[in-house]
Amino acid sequence: MRCPQCGEEMQPGFLQAGNLLAFNRNRHKISLNPRDEGDVVIARKAFGSADFPGFICRGCGLVVFNCRDVLTRL
Repeated sequence: MRCPQCGEEMQPGFLQAGNLLAFNRNRHKISLNPRDEGDVVIARKAFGSADFPGFICRGCGLVVFNCRDVLTRL
């Protein structure tokens, strides 16, 4: 996959997270829990973690993954 930002080839892999992974509109110092209407909880795992297949551009640092494609831990 080519990076949509810089055009370099992207490396496939997995984005891995702990108990909570969120995309928040603003940085939260203490908790990642969503506070704003635009915040999105991507994964919430009480006992475990979440893995998502995706791609990373080693050139510019862009990471692309599908937040609905969570993999179960082996």
